[in-house]
Amino acid sequence: TNSGTVLAANANREYALLVNDSDTIVYLDFGGAAVVNEGIRLNDRGGWYEMIKGAGNVYTGRIEAIHNGSGNKLLLVTEGT
Repeated sequence: TNSGTVLAANANREYALLVNDSDTIVYLDFGGAAVVNEGIRLNDRGGWYEMIKGAGNVYTGRIEAIHNGSGNKLLLVTEGT
């Protein structure tokens, strides 16, 4: 329920995949603290966001996430350089 860093800034990032493997919605923020109901929404049970260098949508700064459920949640993160 608090914003936390899921990917540190990485100037060499060329790919990233974030998959919400939990039972509640997760929100992403690029560069700042994540806030519930703002930023990029990852739906529960498989919502995902993918960044691909060739698509021109790779963000190389810090990425944070937050959820508004209870307890710990699971966000799967893959990064390629």
